[in-house]
Amino acid sequence: MQKNIVICDDHTLFLKGLSEILSKFGVGYNVVTFNDSQSCKTYIHKNKVDVFICDLNIDNVDGFVLIGELKDQLIAAKTIILTAYYEDFLIKKAEKLGINVFLKKETSAEELINVIETETSAPFYTNKNSNKTVNEFQVTDNSVINKFRLSNQEKEIIKYIVEGKTSKEIAQLLFITKNTVDTHRKNINRKLEINSNSTLIKFANENNLFS
Repeated sequence: MQKNIVICDDHTLFLKGLSEILSKFGVGYNVVTFNDSQSCKTYIHKNKVDVFICDLNIDNVDGFVLIGELKDQLIAAKTIILTAYYEDFLIKKAEKLGINVFLKKETSAEELINVIETETSAPFYTNKNSNKTVNEFQVTDNSVINKFRLSNQEKEIIKYIVEGKTSKEIAQLLFITKNTVDTHRKNINRKLEINSNSTLIKFANENNLFS
C-alpha cells in the first residue's frame, strides 16, 4: 500500500537528500516536499497524508505550531519532528503535544524507515543512545550576552522561553508581573532582532546559551 509522505524543511539540500533517500530505500513511498510552511499547509488541506515530517523551524514558523494548525488534517497521520535541536525539553514537549516521533537530523535512513513503517498507534519514539543530557541552561556564552547587552533577568526569561513556559508561568517563577515579562520579551526580541520563539530557540542553540 502506498504511503503519502510529506516533508517540510527550509534547508533545500537536506530536503532534497532526504527525499532521495526515502524514494530509494522506501517501498511504495510517494514523497512530496516543501521548503515553506504556507505551501505545505495548502497541500495538506487538500490531500491525504500518511506521514508528515518537519523541522522545528521552517521559514521562522515553529514546527510545533505548524503541526498544531494542521491537527485536524493530520489526525490519522504519523507526525515526525526531524531536527538538529535534540534537547530534552523539546522531546518532552513533542510527546506532550501528541507528536509520534522526535528524531535528530543525523538519524540513519534505516532507523527513519523503521519508524515510518511502525503503526501510528505505537508509543512515542525518540533516538536511543544520545549523549544529550537534560537542558539546565548551564553554559552561557558571555561574549554573546555582552554583545547584545542582555540583563540577568532577560537571560532567565530566555531560559524559560526555550523550556516552553508561558509569560504567566515565567512571571510566577520570577515573582514579577506578566506585563513585566511581556515587556522583557519585547526587549529581548528587539535586541536579538528576532520575532518568534522558534527563532529564539535557534539563536540560543547556535550561540551556546544552553547545553
